[in-house]
Amino acid sequence: MNKKVIRIITRLNVGGPSKHVSWLSNGLDQKGWHNILVSGKVEADENDMSEFLCKFNIKHIESKNMKRSISLKHDYKSIVEIYKLLIKIRPKIVHTHMSKAALLGRLAVMFYNFFNADKIKTVHTFHGHTFQGYFSPLKEKIFLNIERFLARFSTDKIITISKQQQDEILDRFKVGKKEQHIQINLGIDTNFASQLDKKSFRNDYNIPDGSKVFGIVGRIADIKNHELFIDSVKYFNKNYTHENIYFVVIGDGERFFVENLKNIAKDVKNIIFSGNQSNPSYFYGALDYLVLTSKNEGTPVSILEAFAAEIPVISAAVGGVVDIIGNNERGYLIEANKEEFAKHYDKMLRVDCHIKVQEAKNFVENNYSIESLVNNVDGLYKKIT
Repeated sequence: MNKKVIRIITRLNVGGPSKHVSWLSNGLDQKGWHNILVSGKVEADENDMSEFLCKFNIKHIESKNMKRSISLKHDYKSIVEIYKLLIKIRPKIVHTHMSKAALLGRLAVMFYNFFNADKIKTVHTFHGHTFQGYFSPLKEKIFLNIERFLARFSTDKIITISKQQQDEILDRFKVGKKEQHIQINLGIDTNFASQLDKKSFRNDYNIPDGSKVFGIVGRIADIKNHELFIDSVKYFNKNYTHENIYFVVIGDGERFFVENLKNIAKDVKNIIFSGNQSNPSYFYGALDYLVLTSKNEGTPVSILEAFAAEIPVISAAVGGVVDIIGNNERGYLIEANKEEFAKHYDKMLRVDCHIKVQEAKNFVENNYSIESLVNNVDGLYKKIT
């Protein structure tokens, strides 16, 4: 039986999808699937996470033409590049991750299946979506119509990573048919949570003993809405009287967004920018609370990691976050405005979150293991082949 799989991701920048494809490819290799990971180039102002692959023996090919930004010239060359790879490898399945890879990869498969008798099955995982919050309304409509076309003519299965996300993509945005959709939770490695370093990060950034630390973890980009985080800190500092409270931005991004964010926060003494951090034991060990202010999300890995590390979470009620936090039993879901965030910073400093963090820890261990992710995708691959 042909068990060759080509997995395509737009780029291996810092973020949950890069870890996801690495864990998934490694696990499926052990199930007998022969995975080849194709990724585009990381932009000059982004941090490369391809070194994460070094932990695993994953075959990796970098496409020089696949880029995040739109370019008819490079996009065409990338489709040709992927098509030639399909001819050479003859995979049974092509599995795409992230929107640009989804477009280029499935177009290449469409052409391949038109000209060749041995048909390739296609699977696409939505880690988030670009139908709302990323672009202008016109661009969002164009991308939505492209996705509807690809779902109809070049997709066998669509994986969504939460019920909320599936409801949005299937029912609200009308992408694909019900029988194409399957929900498969992410998987994360929670081993870091058993060896949290409580002191090093705080010592390195001169955070005094006894301080409380709120952190926002993730790529700095417009969709993550870090400006709201900064505004909420300013409002909190002005209207509440707690002492020794620090707010940490962990992550990096495009230079424009980072410089703009630092400029907005330049007069705020208790905000720290740490840049990208690769060791979760190091930075999660420093946090007392995790904050998420995103405009839209699939299933944010930072929240799952905070659950594993028993860190209380406060988040905007968006996308798949609603599913993982539930009816506030595993964290706090709030409206996305500075007053609400500041009010909940104050609340979290005054209440005991022990029950919530225990519920959250049990939830992530029972529902988001790498083993479960690999088994579910393995079952899907066997079903469609």
